[in-house]
Amino acid sequence: MILAYYIQTLSPFIWQWGHSGFGIRWYGTAYLTGFILAYFILKKLIKDQQLHLPAAKLPDFVLFVAIFGVVIGGRLGEAALYRPGMFTTFTHNFPYWSLLMVQDGGMSAHGGIIGVFVAAFIFARRHKCSFLNLIDAGAMVAPIGIGFGRLANFINGELYGHVWHSRLAVQFPTELIYQSQPLDARIRHLAGKLTTTHPHLAQWMDQNPVAGMVTFLTRHLQAHHPNLMQALAIHPQAELVRLAKTGKYPFLQQQLRQVPDFLRQIQLNVNVRHLWQSLHPNFHGALPFSARLQIIRLARQGNAMVITQLRHILEPRIPSELIEAFFEGLVLFLICWFIGRNWRKAGMASGAFAVFYPIMRIIGEQFRQGDQPKYIFGHWISLGVLYSVPMLIVGLAYWIYLIRRPAPDPAASTFP
Repeated sequence: MILAYYIQTLSPFIWQWGHSGFGIRWYGTAYLTGFILAYFILKKLIKDQQLHLPAAKLPDFVLFVAIFGVVIGGRLGEAALYRPGMFTTFTHNFPYWSLLMVQDGGMSAHGGIIGVFVAAFIFARRHKCSFLNLIDAGAMVAPIGIGFGRLANFINGELYGHVWHSRLAVQFPTELIYQSQPLDARIRHLAGKLTTTHPHLAQWMDQNPVAGMVTFLTRHLQAHHPNLMQALAIHPQAELVRLAKTGKYPFLQQQLRQVPDFLRQIQLNVNVRHLWQSLHPNFHGALPFSARLQIIRLARQGNAMVITQLRHILEPRIPSELIEAFFEGLVLFLICWFIGRNWRKAGMASGAFAVFYPIMRIIGEQFRQGDQPKYIFGHWISLGVLYSVPMLIVGLAYWIYLIRRPAPDPAASTFP
């Protein structure tokens, strides 16, 4: 019996101009909503004499931090920490440079936090106001933007969680295009151990680890089992799935045990191909990436046949974006707001943020299919956790230092 999981077919657009890819997106609207709410909350903090900034300068502060801190910092952080290829990737479509294609999403929370810190520092120096006071106020409102950003991640169908067979699980059609980065990392790790005995493996991994693994396993089986030569040559992925299910090929089983998600990925590829052929019976050849995008588009348009088939193809997953919105958004906001309002010593709210954000992030990462995990001390650690640990250490040192430091005049408005 197949549970009727919720299948997430929400459009990332509130309004779209045809099929151009341009329009009003939920992702951008989420950030805009966060900035607007932050503005009104900061305005209240000024009124309550907790944010020592002239009310006339508040719009400048919010705009400066939003553009130079959140957007630029978040985008540079995404490229530097997760996708360095963005710096050197150019296309024929506006805005041409991958780094500027914010409409496609991709904002690093760690990069945004660093960006806000730098932007607040520059603003404080330029306007002769307290840097600690600015980042304390910023820490009290930042979780709002982070929470809205996580909700936008859910609508976009990105950063979803691990496979989860529960009635509360969600199926994401975008799984067709977001090939597992953790799987890629595990395949590369396995390839590194096998290159001494299989030197050609490295070159097959250069572009697409999953395709490279298919080539490696296919050629090995063809060399040792000539009777499989033709079937593996015609439909390699489908044949690998069939052979794996028989359990008769020790070398194949050995490799699959080390990268268990590999079989799931190629099974998905086979099923997607069958789905596309049911839509286009005369289709032959390699399945183009555009076909996967078209299937997702049809699902979002409510195509009943496509949605029915996707229910049998897609894995049910933890809606980790909603869990992260809860911890990094709501819970973190309540912590920073309570500390900021009741412990008014300079640096307390920002210290709380610097300590509790990485804690909330590490909790959320346990549910999420991590980004490009690293193999460290015999364990796979996601980049989100890897970047949060040093932030937690620095945050603790920062907070402890400010707790022990004698309190300055709370009405001071000079740097820092």
